[in-house]
Amino acid sequence: MDKLNRILFLITLGGLSAFGPFVTDMYLPALPSLSKAFSTSQFWIQTSMSVCMIGLAAGQIVIGPLSDKFGRRIPLLISMWMFVVASVACVFATNIYFFVAMRFFQGIAGAGGIVLSRSIPSDNYSGMELAKFLALVAAVHSIAPVAAPIAGGITLTFASWRFVFVILSVLGVFLLLLSYRLGESLEESRRSKLSALAIFKLYKNVFLDKVALYYILQQGAMAIILFVYISSSPYIFQEIYGLNAISFSGIFALNAAGIGLGAMLSSKFRRRRTAVVFSGVGAFAVALVEAFVVCGGADVVVVESLLFIMMCLFGVAAPAAAAIVLDSQRKNAGTAAALLGSLPFFLGSIAVSLTGFGSVKHAFAMTIIVGGFLGAALSLIARHYQKKFGPSTI
Repeated sequence: MDKLNRILFLITLGGLSAFGPFVTDMYLPALPSLSKAFSTSQFWIQTSMSVCMIGLAAGQIVIGPLSDKFGRRIPLLISMWMFVVASVACVFATNIYFFVAMRFFQGIAGAGGIVLSRSIPSDNYSGMELAKFLALVAAVHSIAPVAAPIAGGITLTFASWRFVFVILSVLGVFLLLLSYRLGESLEESRRSKLSALAIFKLYKNVFLDKVALYYILQQGAMAIILFVYISSSPYIFQEIYGLNAISFSGIFALNAAGIGLGAMLSSKFRRRRTAVVFSGVGAFAVALVEAFVVCGGADVVVVESLLFIMMCLFGVAAPAAAAIVLDSQRKNAGTAAALLGSLPFFLGSIAVSLTGFGSVKHAFAMTIIVGGFLGAALSLIARHYQKKFGPSTI
């Protein structure tokens, strides 16, 4: 692969991996105003995010194993076409119920990009080379959560929320065209010979692999912090601290850059398991302090500084854990990538739904503590099994 094609390959996979931020972050600045636009409650607006995250999770559960049987390219192209159609439908939504339904299908479609952006590299790389490439993909991926809320905030200054989904539709077409450039990475000889239904039994192999399982669970726990922050931050910064959409978008972009910075730092660790433990334990410590200062009404600079540190720590663990899981389950890479990508969205959707009840700041504080504790505990358990069953060099 020459340099130009490698760059396009990296950009394509980075963009595909960023479908989560694309479909959740870009309309974040509009969340407080969407209830007025649809004449509905905050509960239904939060639900529009929750169902999208459920779609992002459920889609990966189905697409991952199917890609192990049928290859990567066809499932990817179908997902991209579905994303474009669902995004256009969101533009023309006239009531909250249709909008929520289209958000669900948008999530399912985006799931294809997320799971295949992990399994395609595993077809081409292994070991530390895979870890370094996934860190590069994560760094490219971090551009999306930086650009998405800023684009959303600027758009809302000059146009309605519907234009946000016009931009997502155009972005979907762009990634669809890039996806057509990708060749099939999974050769016929390496594909699963199981039937289309039996292929889902491959999940049993992942669950029985304690190294892969506990790193997947650790990433799911860490995602509780991430998604509760994503869903709560518009209300915390705009309603409690009085920031406008542009200022909020700037803060959100800074934190997204923190995830990218953490991803780049991840490749500096000699052992990937060390990066995961450092991230998990560190994030729990910062979450405890952040919960205290948010509930205590601390200055916005203090609140934001701690959030930035948490996002950096989240970025440190993600590529390291993904590389360990995919190396451990190389024969079932699509299935393992599906669990690795879907569990965070399932747990995140549950955590996000909780922020729709009662005080946002108290719900935020409680859930980041729970997520931080679980992330720290599971990072230590995963490290134990990694040392016991995995190669000592990682």
